[in-house]
Amino acid sequence: MLLAGTGFAGAADTPASPLDIGGAVRFNYVYKSWQPEHPHGFVGLDTVRLDVKYDDGYLIGSAQYRYNRFPAGQGGYTNHFLHHGWAGVRFGDKSELHVGLDKLPFGLLPFASNNFFESIAYYLGYEDTYNLGLNYAWRSGPVEWRLAYFPRDGGAYGGGGNTARASNRYSFNIVPDDDKQGYGTGQGDLERDTLVARAAWQVGGQANTELGLSILSGAIRSNTGARSRRSAAAIHAKGSHGPWTLMAEALYYNNATRHLPGETFGGLEPNSFVMLGAFGYPYPVAAKGIVYVTNVSYDIAGSVGPFTGFKLYNDYSALKKKSGGFKGSLQNVTGLSFSSGKWFFYADFMLAKHQPYMSADFGGFAAASPLHDSFSHRINLQAGYYF
Repeated sequence: MLLAGTGFAGAADTPASPLDIGGAVRFNYVYKSWQPEHPHGFVGLDTVRLDVKYDDGYLIGSAQYRYNRFPAGQGGYTNHFLHHGWAGVRFGDKSELHVGLDKLPFGLLPFASNNFFESIAYYLGYEDTYNLGLNYAWRSGPVEWRLAYFPRDGGAYGGGGNTARASNRYSFNIVPDDDKQGYGTGQGDLERDTLVARAAWQVGGQANTELGLSILSGAIRSNTGARSRRSAAAIHAKGSHGPWTLMAEALYYNNATRHLPGETFGGLEPNSFVMLGAFGYPYPVAAKGIVYVTNVSYDIAGSVGPFTGFKLYNDYSALKKKSGGFKGSLQNVTGLSFSSGKWFFYADFMLAKHQPYMSADFGGFAAASPLHDSFSHRINLQAGYYF
Protein backbone atom coordinates (compact mmCIF):
# COMPACT_ATOMS: atom_id res chain seq x y z
CA MET A 1 0.00 0.00 0.00
CA LEU A 2 2.88 2.37 0.71
CA LEU A 3 5.52 3.72 -1.68
CA ALA A 4 3.50 6.44 -3.37
CA GLY A 5 4.29 10.15 -3.27
CA THR A 6 2.14 13.09 -2.25
CA GLY A 7 1.66 14.16 -5.86
CA PHE A 8 3.05 17.67 -5.25
CA ALA A 9 6.60 18.12 -6.51
CA GLY A 10 7.07 21.70 -5.32
CA ALA A 11 10.55 22.91 -6.18
CA ALA A 12 11.81 19.54 -7.38
CA ASP A 13 13.99 19.55 -10.49
CA THR A 14 12.25 18.83 -13.77
CA PRO A 15 13.38 15.44 -15.17
CA ALA A 16 15.34 15.26 -18.44
CA SER A 17 12.37 13.61 -20.20
CA PRO A 18 8.90 14.88 -19.28
CA LEU A 19 7.31 11.42 -19.68
CA ASP A 20 8.18 8.63 -17.27
CA ILE A 21 6.62 5.15 -17.50
CA GLY A 22 7.27 2.60 -14.77
CA GLY A 23 5.60 0.18 -12.44
CA ALA A 24 6.12 -2.56 -9.89
CA VAL A 25 5.59 -6.25 -9.21
CA ARG A 26 5.26 -7.30 -5.56
CA PHE A 27 5.09 -10.65 -3.78
CA ASN A 28 4.11 -11.47 -0.18
CA TYR A 29 4.65 -14.19 2.35
CA VAL A 30 1.78 -14.06 4.86
CA TYR A 31 1.14 -15.83 8.15
CA LYS A 32 -2.09 -15.23 10.10
CA SER A 33 -2.46 -16.56 13.63
CA TRP A 34 -6.22 -17.05 13.15
CA GLN A 35 -5.95 -19.35 10.09
CA PRO A 36 -5.29 -22.93 11.23
CA GLU A 37 -5.90 -24.09 7.65
CA HIS A 38 -2.64 -22.33 6.72
CA PRO A 39 -0.34 -23.33 9.61
CA HIS A 40 2.81 -22.36 7.71
CA GLY A 41 1.41 -19.31 5.97
CA PHE A 42 1.34 -18.84 2.21
CA VAL A 43 3.10 -17.02 -0.61
CA GLY A 44 1.37 -15.13 -3.38
CA LEU A 45 1.38 -12.25 -5.83
CA ASP A 46 0.36 -9.00 -4.21
CA THR A 47 0.31 -6.33 -6.90
CA VAL A 48 1.21 -5.61 -10.50
CA ARG A 49 0.99 -1.93 -11.29
CA LEU A 50 1.65 0.52 -14.12
CA ASP A 51 2.75 4.11 -13.40
CA VAL A 52 2.71 7.03 -15.83
CA LYS A 53 4.07 10.47 -14.91
CA TYR A 54 4.48 13.67 -16.90
CA ASP A 55 6.38 16.81 -15.87
CA ASP A 56 7.71 19.42 -18.31
CA GLY A 57 8.05 22.05 -15.61
CA TYR A 58 4.63 23.55 -16.34
CA LEU A 59 2.25 20.75 -17.32
CA ILE A 60 2.26 17.85 -14.86
CA GLY A 61 0.32 14.64 -14.36
CA SER A 62 0.36 11.22 -12.74
CA ALA A 63 -1.65 8.00 -13.07
CA GLN A 64 -1.42 4.47 -11.71
CA TYR A 65 -3.42 1.32 -12.43
CA ARG A 66 -3.20 -1.76 -10.21
CA TYR A 67 -3.98 -5.45 -10.51
CA ASN A 68 -4.20 -7.63 -7.39
CA ARG A 69 -4.34 -11.41 -7.26
CA PHE A 70 -5.00 -12.67 -3.75
CA PRO A 71 -4.34 -16.32 -2.83
CA ALA A 72 -6.82 -18.55 -0.99
CA GLY A 73 -5.62 -17.35 2.42
CA GLN A 74 -6.61 -13.82 1.47
CA GLY A 75 -9.95 -14.54 -0.15
CA GLY A 76 -8.85 -16.24 -3.40
CA TYR A 77 -9.95 -13.48 -5.78
CA THR A 78 -8.64 -10.78 -8.13
CA ASN A 79 -9.40 -7.12 -8.56
CA HIS A 80 -8.06 -4.19 -10.54
CA PHE A 81 -8.64 -0.47 -10.29
CA LEU A 82 -7.39 3.02 -11.01
CA HIS A 83 -5.29 3.99 -7.99
CA HIS A 84 -5.03 7.63 -9.04
CA GLY A 85 -5.05 9.73 -12.19
CA TRP A 86 -4.73 13.49 -12.42
CA ALA A 87 -3.42 16.28 -14.66
CA GLY A 88 -2.32 19.71 -13.55
CA VAL A 89 -0.25 22.85 -13.79
CA ARG A 90 2.78 24.08 -11.82
CA PHE A 91 2.80 27.87 -11.69
CA GLY A 92 5.79 30.19 -11.52
CA ASP A 93 5.56 30.47 -7.73
CA LYS A 94 5.81 26.63 -7.49
CA SER A 95 2.17 26.29 -6.47
CA GLU A 96 0.29 23.44 -8.14
CA LEU A 97 -3.28 22.77 -9.27
CA HIS A 98 -4.37 19.17 -9.87
CA VAL A 99 -7.60 17.97 -11.49
CA GLY A 100 -8.66 14.34 -11.29
CA LEU A 101 -8.36 11.41 -8.90
CA ASP A 102 -5.87 12.80 -6.40
CA LYS A 103 -4.72 12.37 -2.80
CA LEU A 104 -6.83 13.70 0.05
CA PRO A 105 -4.64 16.42 1.68
CA PHE A 106 -5.38 15.43 5.26
CA GLY A 107 -3.21 14.72 8.31
CA LEU A 108 0.33 13.36 8.09
CA LEU A 109 1.63 13.32 4.51
CA PRO A 110 2.55 11.45 2.48
CA PHE A 111 1.67 8.72 5.02
CA ALA A 112 0.78 8.43 8.70
CA SER A 113 2.89 5.27 8.95
CA ASN A 114 6.12 3.53 7.95
CA ASN A 115 4.84 -0.02 7.39
CA PHE A 116 3.25 -1.53 4.30
CA PHE A 117 -0.23 -1.87 5.82
CA GLU A 118 -0.32 1.76 7.03
CA SER A 119 -2.29 2.96 10.10
CA ILE A 120 -5.90 2.55 11.22
CA ALA A 121 -6.54 5.98 9.67
CA TYR A 122 -6.09 4.41 6.22
CA TYR A 123 -8.90 1.90 6.79
CA LEU A 124 -11.22 4.73 7.80
CA GLY A 125 -10.48 6.82 4.69
CA TYR A 126 -8.11 9.38 6.25
CA GLU A 127 -4.67 8.18 5.08
CA ASP A 128 -3.46 7.53 1.53
CA THR A 129 -6.97 8.21 0.17
CA TYR A 130 -7.68 9.40 -3.38
CA ASN A 131 -10.87 11.22 -4.42
CA LEU A 132 -12.05 12.90 -7.61
CA GLY A 133 -11.86 16.67 -7.80
CA LEU A 134 -9.60 19.74 -7.56
CA ASN A 135 -6.48 19.99 -5.38
CA TYR A 136 -4.39 23.16 -4.95
CA ALA A 137 -1.14 23.50 -2.97
CA TRP A 138 1.04 26.53 -2.30
CA ARG A 139 3.63 27.77 0.18
CA SER A 140 3.71 31.02 2.12
CA GLY A 141 6.93 31.39 4.10
CA PRO A 142 7.23 28.45 6.50
CA VAL A 143 3.62 27.32 5.93
CA GLU A 144 2.47 24.89 3.26
CA TRP A 145 -1.23 25.24 2.42
CA ARG A 146 -3.49 22.74 0.66
CA LEU A 147 -7.11 23.25 -0.34
CA ALA A 148 -9.22 20.66 -2.15
CA TYR A 149 -12.77 20.10 -3.34
CA PHE A 150 -13.93 16.60 -4.25
CA PRO A 151 -17.46 16.39 -5.68
CA ARG A 152 -17.09 12.58 -5.78
CA ASP A 153 -15.22 9.90 -3.85
CA GLY A 154 -12.48 7.50 -5.02
CA GLY A 155 -14.88 5.68 -7.34
CA ALA A 156 -15.09 2.06 -8.46
CA TYR A 157 -12.94 2.58 -11.56
CA GLY A 158 -12.11 -1.08 -12.06
CA GLY A 159 -13.46 -4.57 -11.56
CA GLY A 160 -12.84 -7.92 -9.99
CA GLY A 161 -14.04 -11.45 -9.35
CA ASN A 162 -16.25 -12.54 -6.44
CA THR A 163 -16.28 -9.03 -4.97
CA ALA A 164 -18.67 -6.16 -4.30
CA ARG A 165 -18.60 -3.86 -7.32
CA ALA A 166 -18.83 -0.56 -5.42
CA SER A 167 -15.84 -1.58 -3.30
CA ASN A 168 -13.48 -2.34 -6.18
CA ARG A 169 -11.21 0.57 -5.36
CA TYR A 170 -7.95 1.38 -3.59
CA SER A 171 -9.23 4.10 -1.29
CA PHE A 172 -11.58 3.37 1.60
CA ASN A 173 -14.73 5.43 1.11
CA ILE A 174 -18.30 5.22 2.36
CA VAL A 175 -19.94 2.87 -0.16
CA PRO A 176 -23.29 1.16 -0.78
CA ASP A 177 -23.55 -2.17 1.00
CA ASP A 178 -23.51 -5.37 -1.06
CA ASP A 179 -25.83 -8.24 -0.14
CA LYS A 180 -23.56 -10.98 -1.51
CA GLN A 181 -20.21 -9.83 -0.12
CA GLY A 182 -21.42 -7.32 2.46
CA TYR A 183 -23.80 -7.26 5.40
CA GLY A 184 -27.20 -6.95 3.74
CA THR A 185 -28.02 -3.68 5.51
CA GLY A 186 -29.55 -1.99 2.49
CA GLN A 187 -27.46 1.10 3.17
CA GLY A 188 -26.59 2.93 -0.04
CA ASP A 189 -24.55 5.92 1.13
CA LEU A 190 -22.11 7.86 -1.05
CA GLU A 191 -19.60 10.60 -0.25
CA ARG A 192 -20.24 13.86 -2.08
CA ASP A 193 -18.97 17.47 -2.11
CA THR A 194 -16.03 17.09 0.24
CA LEU A 195 -14.00 20.18 1.17
CA VAL A 196 -10.56 19.75 2.74
CA ALA A 197 -8.11 22.34 4.06
CA ARG A 198 -4.65 21.63 5.47
CA ALA A 199 -1.90 23.86 6.87
CA ALA A 200 1.57 22.60 7.84
CA TRP A 201 4.16 24.78 9.59
CA GLN A 202 7.82 23.96 9.03
CA VAL A 203 9.72 24.71 12.22
CA GLY A 204 13.45 25.37 11.81
CA GLY A 205 16.28 23.96 13.83
CA GLN A 206 17.93 20.58 14.18
CA ALA A 207 14.66 18.81 14.95
CA ASN A 208 13.29 19.49 11.42
CA THR A 209 9.73 19.61 12.76
CA GLU A 210 6.36 19.97 11.03
CA LEU A 211 3.16 20.91 12.88
CA GLY A 212 -0.15 20.68 11.07
CA LEU A 213 -3.90 21.11 11.17
CA SER A 214 -6.45 19.57 8.79
CA ILE A 215 -10.22 19.97 8.54
CA LEU A 216 -12.77 18.18 6.34
CA SER A 217 -16.47 18.71 5.66
CA GLY A 218 -18.63 16.84 3.19
CA ALA A 219 -22.03 15.44 2.35
CA ILE A 220 -23.37 11.90 2.62
CA ARG A 221 -26.10 11.01 0.12
CA SER A 222 -28.25 7.98 0.91
CA ASN A 223 -30.05 5.76 -1.57
CA THR A 224 -33.32 7.40 -0.53
CA GLY A 225 -32.00 10.83 -1.52
CA ALA A 226 -31.49 12.03 2.06
CA ARG A 227 -28.40 14.18 2.60
CA SER A 228 -26.45 14.46 5.82
CA ARG A 229 -23.01 15.72 6.85
CA ARG A 230 -19.68 14.19 7.64
CA SER A 231 -16.77 16.05 9.21
CA ALA A 232 -13.25 15.41 10.44
CA ALA A 233 -10.36 17.30 11.98
CA ALA A 234 -6.78 16.33 12.74
CA ILE A 235 -3.67 17.75 14.31
CA HIS A 236 -0.30 16.24 13.56
CA ALA A 237 3.38 16.58 14.30
CA LYS A 238 6.43 15.09 12.62
CA GLY A 239 10.04 15.64 13.57
CA SER A 240 13.45 14.20 12.74
CA HIS A 241 16.71 14.42 14.62
CA GLY A 242 19.65 12.51 13.21
CA PRO A 243 18.47 8.97 12.37
CA TRP A 244 15.31 9.26 14.52
CA THR A 245 11.87 10.28 13.23
CA LEU A 246 8.73 10.69 15.32
CA MET A 247 5.18 11.02 13.97
CA ALA A 248 1.99 11.73 15.94
CA GLU A 249 -1.59 12.46 14.95
CA ALA A 250 -4.96 12.85 16.68
CA LEU A 251 -8.00 12.65 14.42
CA TYR A 252 -11.72 13.10 15.12
CA TYR A 253 -14.41 12.13 12.61
CA ASN A 254 -18.21 12.10 12.58
CA ASN A 255 -20.55 10.61 9.96
CA ALA A 256 -24.03 11.96 10.79
CA THR A 257 -26.06 9.57 8.65
CA ARG A 258 -29.87 9.43 8.18
CA HIS A 259 -30.51 5.70 7.79
CA LEU A 260 -33.96 4.14 7.81
CA PRO A 261 -34.85 1.87 10.78
CA GLY A 262 -34.31 -1.32 8.77
CA GLU A 263 -30.90 -0.35 7.34
CA THR A 264 -28.87 -2.34 9.82
CA PHE A 265 -27.76 -5.82 10.88
CA GLY A 266 -27.44 -7.75 14.13
CA GLY A 267 -29.73 -5.38 16.01
CA LEU A 268 -27.33 -2.40 15.78
CA GLU A 269 -28.70 1.12 15.86
CA PRO A 270 -28.84 2.06 12.13
CA ASN A 271 -26.94 5.34 12.51
CA SER A 272 -24.24 3.96 14.80
CA PHE A 273 -22.19 2.75 11.81
CA VAL A 274 -21.49 3.33 8.13
CA MET A 275 -20.27 0.93 5.45
CA LEU A 276 -16.76 1.56 4.06
CA GLY A 277 -15.24 -0.45 1.26
CA ALA A 278 -12.07 -1.07 -0.75
CA PHE A 279 -10.26 -4.01 -2.35
CA GLY A 280 -13.59 -5.60 -3.24
CA TYR A 281 -15.28 -5.83 0.17
CA PRO A 282 -17.35 -3.49 2.39
CA TYR A 283 -17.40 -3.57 6.19
CA PRO A 284 -19.08 -1.61 9.01
CA VAL A 285 -17.24 1.24 10.75
CA ALA A 286 -18.32 3.19 13.82
CA ALA A 287 -20.03 6.37 12.64
CA LYS A 288 -18.05 8.52 15.06
CA GLY A 289 -14.61 8.08 16.57
CA ILE A 290 -11.16 9.34 17.55
CA VAL A 291 -7.96 7.95 16.04
CA TYR A 292 -4.54 8.20 17.68
CA VAL A 293 -1.31 7.56 15.77
CA THR A 294 2.19 7.37 17.28
CA ASN A 295 5.16 6.18 15.19
CA VAL A 296 8.91 6.05 15.75
CA SER A 297 11.58 5.03 13.24
CA TYR A 298 15.35 4.77 13.13
CA ASP A 299 17.45 4.89 9.94
CA ILE A 300 20.38 2.49 10.12
CA ALA A 301 23.44 3.73 8.25
CA GLY A 302 25.58 1.55 6.03
CA SER A 303 24.88 -1.56 4.00
CA VAL A 304 24.92 -5.34 4.32
CA GLY A 305 26.10 -6.88 1.08
CA PRO A 306 23.79 -5.54 -1.66
CA PHE A 307 21.20 -4.28 0.86
CA THR A 308 20.98 -0.71 2.10
CA GLY A 309 18.53 1.94 3.31
CA PHE A 310 17.56 0.07 6.48
CA LYS A 311 14.72 1.61 8.49
CA LEU A 312 13.56 0.09 11.78
CA TYR A 313 10.11 1.26 12.95
CA ASN A 314 7.23 0.78 15.32
CA ASP A 315 3.83 2.15 14.25
CA TYR A 316 0.96 2.28 16.74
CA SER A 317 -2.59 3.41 16.03
CA ALA A 318 -5.91 3.05 17.86
CA LEU A 319 -9.57 3.83 17.22
CA LYS A 320 -11.79 4.87 20.11
CA LYS A 321 -15.37 4.51 18.88
CA LYS A 322 -17.80 7.20 20.02
CA SER A 323 -21.03 5.61 18.78
CA GLY A 324 -22.90 2.40 19.51
CA GLY A 325 -20.94 1.58 22.64
CA PHE A 326 -18.53 -0.37 20.42
CA LYS A 327 -15.22 -1.74 21.70
CA GLY A 328 -12.05 -0.03 20.50
CA SER A 329 -9.68 -1.20 17.78
CA LEU A 330 -5.91 -1.05 17.78
CA GLN A 331 -2.91 -2.19 15.82
CA ASN A 332 0.83 -2.17 16.37
CA VAL A 333 3.30 -2.92 13.59
CA THR A 334 6.99 -3.50 14.25
CA GLY A 335 9.08 -3.82 11.14
CA LEU A 336 12.12 -3.28 9.00
CA SER A 337 12.31 -1.94 5.45
CA PHE A 338 15.35 -1.90 3.16
CA SER A 339 16.30 -1.95 -0.49
CA SER A 340 18.71 -3.35 -3.06
CA GLY A 341 18.83 -1.60 -6.41
CA LYS A 342 15.29 -1.65 -7.81
CA TRP A 343 14.10 -4.07 -5.15
CA PHE A 344 12.35 -2.90 -1.97
CA PHE A 345 11.54 -5.11 1.03
CA TYR A 346 9.25 -5.01 4.09
CA ALA A 347 9.34 -7.34 7.08
CA ASP A 348 6.38 -6.57 9.35
CA PHE A 349 5.05 -8.16 12.53
CA MET A 350 1.50 -6.98 13.22
CA LEU A 351 -0.38 -7.25 16.50
CA ALA A 352 -4.02 -6.14 16.48
CA LYS A 353 -7.48 -6.37 17.97
CA HIS A 354 -10.73 -5.73 16.06
CA GLN A 355 -8.86 -4.76 12.90
CA PRO A 356 -10.27 -6.40 9.74
CA TYR A 357 -6.92 -6.95 8.00
CA MET A 358 -4.94 -8.01 11.05
CA SER A 359 -7.42 -10.14 13.00
CA ALA A 360 -10.30 -12.56 12.47
CA ASP A 361 -12.85 -9.84 13.30
CA PHE A 362 -13.75 -8.43 9.87
CA GLY A 363 -16.51 -6.24 11.30
CA GLY A 364 -14.22 -5.06 14.07
CA PHE A 365 -14.22 -1.37 13.23
CA ALA A 366 -17.83 -1.28 14.46
CA ALA A 367 -19.55 -4.05 16.45
CA ALA A 368 -16.54 -6.08 17.58
CA SER A 369 -17.23 -9.80 17.95
CA PRO A 370 -16.76 -11.26 21.45
CA LEU A 371 -15.42 -14.39 19.71
CA HIS A 372 -12.33 -12.40 18.67
CA ASP A 373 -11.74 -10.24 21.73
CA SER A 374 -8.08 -11.20 22.13
CA PHE A 375 -5.06 -10.05 20.14
CA SER A 376 -4.21 -11.64 16.80
CA HIS A 377 -0.95 -11.37 14.92
CA ARG A 378 0.06 -11.38 11.30
CA ILE A 379 3.48 -11.63 9.66
CA ASN A 380 3.97 -10.01 6.27
CA LEU A 381 7.20 -10.29 4.26
CA GLN A 382 7.20 -8.46 0.97
CA ALA A 383 9.60 -8.21 -1.96
CA GLY A 384 8.80 -5.67 -4.66
CA TYR A 385 10.61 -4.87 -7.91
CA TYR A 386 10.11 -1.25 -9.01
CA PHE A 387 10.96 -0.15 -12.53
